[in-house]
Amino acid sequence: MKIVQISDTHLTARGGRTQENFDRVVDYVNNTVRPDLVVHSGDIVIIHPDDDADRAHAHTLMQKFTAPVLVVPGNHDIGEPGATPWKGIGVTDERIAAFEKVWGPDHWRHDTEGFTVLGLDSELFGSGLDRETEQWTWIENTVRDIPATQRVIVFLHKPIWQAIPEPSEHAFDIGDSRARLLELLETVSLAAVGSGHLHCYRQTRRGEAIEVWAPATAFVAGEDDTFAGPLHQLGVVEYDCTDGAVRAGYRSVPGLDDVHVTAVPEVVEAIEVLADSPVG
Repeated sequence: MKIVQISDTHLTARGGRTQENFDRVVDYVNNTVRPDLVVHSGDIVIIHPDDDADRAHAHTLMQKFTAPVLVVPGNHDIGEPGATPWKGIGVTDERIAAFEKVWGPDHWRHDTEGFTVLGLDSELFGSGLDRETEQWTWIENTVRDIPATQRVIVFLHKPIWQAIPEPSEHAFDIGDSRARLLELLETVSLAAVGSGHLHCYRQTRRGEAIEVWAPATAFVAGEDDTFAGPLHQLGVVEYDCTDGAVRAGYRSVPGLDDVHVTAVPEVVEAIEVLADSPVG
C-alpha cells in the first residue's frame, strides 16, 4: 500500500496562490506517485471554519484526486480547544457538525491487508466537549479490536509528541492529552504517526514507530529558532507500506513556490477580516 499525506492546503473559494499550488499537487500525486490512498491531515480551508463557501469549494477540489481521500480536521476547519484559541476561534459542536456534513466523520478507521489507518480529531483533545469523551471511547474500543498482526498508522492535525521544549500560548501539539493517547497506542503495533499544522517537514524515530511532520502545500512557516531543524519547503509525504514496515519520505512537488504566509494575499486578507470582526 502506498499513502500520500497532504496537509495545510488553506483553500478558499476566492482561488489564488494556495489553489494554484494545490492543482500542482493533484497533478503530481495522480500522475507521478499514484497512491492507493490520500490522507489530508487538516487545515483544509484557508482560515475560518464558518465559511461554508470555502469548505464547499475545497471539497470540489479534493475530488480531483484519483485515489480515495480521507481527511481529519485542523484548527482552521473546526476551531481549537483551550482558553485562548487562535483569534478566539474555539472548537464547537456546531463547527464539527458543519465539517462532518461535508467531509464525513472527524475520526475514522481504514483497514487494508496488514495495515490499519486511524484518523483522529486533534482539536477535540482537551476541549471538554462531549465529543471528546466519545472519541476517547472510540479510540479505546478501536485499539482493543485491532489484531496484533496489523501495523497501525495514525493521522491527526497536531503532533502527539511535544513539538517545542517550552510552553507556548499557541497550541503546537495535543498537550496534556499526550500521555493518555500514547498509553492506548502502546497496545497496538504502531508503525507511524503523521501530523500537519507546523508547515514544515521532519521525521523522528519514536521507539518502533516513526513520527512525521508533513509540510504544507499552501505556504511555509517562519524559520526561526523555534523550528530551525525541520525542512521549510512545501510538498507532500509518501508512505510505502510493505511487508509490515512503513517507510516515509518527503516529496518535492514541481512548481510549488516556498512562499511565506505574508506573501499570500488571500491569507493576509482573511486574517485582516478576522481582526476587524472578531469571532467566538
